[in-house]
Amino acid sequence: MRQPDQSPSSFAAIMEGKRSRRDVLMSAVASAQPADLEASAERIKAVMRKPAGSQQRRQRIAPPAFLALSE
Repeated sequence: MRQPDQSPSSFAAIMEGKRSRRDVLMSAVASAQPADLEASAERIKAVMRKPAGSQQRRQRIAPPAFLALSE
């Protein structure tokens, strides 16, 4: 993975980077086999489901500790 640049980027450069990464991602999805996409979707759905027999709601993640210090 590429290391992030240390110099500040212009808004246009940031948006161009986002656009190019989105294009690469969309190209990868478009060229994937339908069975691979379906398998990935099923794995995501399985993770998002509640455990069988569980009546509990999902717990919220507490805010980071540094937020409590600023109040």
